[in-house]
Amino acid sequence: MKKNISIGEIAPSDSEFFENSPDINIKKIISGLNYWGISLRIGLDVIRLAFLRYKYPWKALYFGMKAIGISRKYFKITHPKIARVANKYYIHLYSPGWPSNAFNRCINHSFNLLSDDSEISLNTLVFAITNKCGFQCEHCAEWDNLNKKDKLSATDIVDIIKGFHSIGVSQVYLSGGEPLNRFADILYVLDSVPEGIDFWMFTNGYNLSPDRAAQLKKHGLTGVIISLDHHDAEKHDQFRGVPGAYSHAIQSARHVVDHGLLLAFSCCATNDFISSENLMAYANICRNAGSSFIQFLEPEPVGRYRQIKVSLSKEKRKILEDFFYQINFDPSYKAFPIVSHPALLKRQNGCLGSGLHMVYVDSDGCVQACPFCKTKLFPASGPGLRENVRSLREGGCSMIEFAPRLKDQNKIKVPEPFEITL
Repeated sequence: MKKNISIGEIAPSDSEFFENSPDINIKKIISGLNYWGISLRIGLDVIRLAFLRYKYPWKALYFGMKAIGISRKYFKITHPKIARVANKYYIHLYSPGWPSNAFNRCINHSFNLLSDDSEISLNTLVFAITNKCGFQCEHCAEWDNLNKKDKLSATDIVDIIKGFHSIGVSQVYLSGGEPLNRFADILYVLDSVPEGIDFWMFTNGYNLSPDRAAQLKKHGLTGVIISLDHHDAEKHDQFRGVPGAYSHAIQSARHVVDHGLLLAFSCCATNDFISSENLMAYANICRNAGSSFIQFLEPEPVGRYRQIKVSLSKEKRKILEDFFYQINFDPSYKAFPIVSHPALLKRQNGCLGSGLHMVYVDSDGCVQACPFCKTKLFPASGPGLRENVRSLREGGCSMIEFAPRLKDQNKIKVPEPFEITL
């Protein structure tokens, strides 16, 4: 039977599971004095990395402090919370865990952006490894390609990731389609790529069994981002086009938590969904599920939404932005998951895609500026990757008029996901 969950409530069976889950005690949102202590340790490590990179101490200190983002203007968008899972700390959904080689590589990418050298690097790769998906999601950005034959072999995927690893990528997000349709290939990829990358997987959760969650953890997956588009089961099922989608998503969250993987929920926040009541009810579901992060994506007129007016109204956008600040900054919500709102950060700092911090590789193995820019730009495999990324970066983002044009490295602003605030 479908469940309608109102604000502040969660079904007893769900609540009991998450309270008794053996791994829930090693997952925690760090805030208050503990946050400042961990931030200080991370900041000192960034300074250490700067001294390892730069010859002159004054230069190391300068760029180390720049990478930390200690200036007051970044206090407005850098939340005073950190997610802890086991012995690692995660500042943001799109920053690697600290301490780790992946984190060190991420900081090195920040140094590349801040320095006046010409070294090209990236931090994040979003990789659609399949077109296959049994859902009929209202907002599907890959609607025109859905269930077409996959062209890339598992070896092709590994070779592409190795190429991006060579230019600094420290995070890979496996997307689709539904990535779990290539479960055996995911395990092969995790076993075959170089060290120094945090791997995440987007999923609707339909085929994420306890055994699969255990295997993903064993083979090195960092976390799972589960699509959950409403706190009301019936409305989520309707949005995803599959009866029972909500219950599968919640069950998958249980398996993720139980096997020590990071858990995030991702919501396409439409005009119909956004209200203070709905957002708070949704956040309560995520908190009780043991989630470390919540991601709110604003709808874009691509894929199934192409030529449809789906952009958020000014009123709805303000409600969502206010909620972002409320959950992340109000001490009353210090135990809630960290909220990520990429569109807000894009409006404040410019586009993170287009070769600045990330690119998107589609299921044909072609690079796109981001998941919503549907122009195939160049092959992701083969020689010339670094120079192709350089050319992409110089062109900037075509979707928004305020995207930074990176012809002058000294004018680059480093967005929030790659800053640490002390």
